[in-house]
Amino acid sequence: MPDLLIDIGNTNIKTALSRGKRIYNFKRIDYSKINFEESLKKVLKHKNNSFNAAGISCLNNKIKLISEKIIKDKYSIKPFFVESNKRIPIRLKYEKTLGNDRICSAVAAADKYADRDSILVIDFGTATTYNLIVKKEFIGGLITPGIMTSLLSLNRNANLPLTEISNVKKLISNKSKTNILSGVIHQSLFTTEGIIHTLRKKYRNLLVISTGGLAELISKKSGLIDKFDKNLVLEGINIVLNYNLKNP
Repeated sequence: MPDLLIDIGNTNIKTALSRGKRIYNFKRIDYSKINFEESLKKVLKHKNNSFNAAGISCLNNKIKLISEKIIKDKYSIKPFFVESNKRIPIRLKYEKTLGNDRICSAVAAADKYADRDSILVIDFGTATTYNLIVKKEFIGGLITPGIMTSLLSLNRNANLPLTEISNVKKLISNKSKTNILSGVIHQSLFTTEGIIHTLRKKYRNLLVISTGGLAELISKKSGLIDKFDKNLVLEGINIVLNYNLKNP
């Protein structure tokens, strides 16, 4: 039987199935905290009714409890939640508050690119996180507002119009909505490139990987990002789940 993988972020749920290292049947759905239970049940309609195990990355404790109940009721298995106090196949040089999604992406990057000593994983989501892994040890990173978070903040606090996320070709324009969009995208781009430039002075062979919902947008604009890997968190959940199943 396959395993079920669930990545619950701040605004969307991603699911997949796995057999060993093979991951397939990807699904994604947006949700709000009000309709989370309905959204999870909806996305799980596409999944088989029998699983060997279920691995979940989730940041919200209340949502964890809801998820556990749904999985137990639907599949009669107790899900495994990725957490810093569980067995992790890399070292964590970080306090216990490290987000489970950051753990998963770091684990997947260290496993997939094992030939590289220094890896920076940048996750462009609700927050943009920068995660540095050196010789299979998570040594720290940075957290900045995500692109959509910046847009919403301008809309709420500066009375500026809210605009849909899309690519912008020019840095400078003469339309307000394009000014806003260019501003938040290029702020993220230039921050990202500045961080990469700084870290590469110390880690000269640094491999830079982008992931997350808006990663492709920034990756296409920067020549400093080596790889775009959109399913890194799900891959990390799978690795941590199997690592714990083999080492109970």
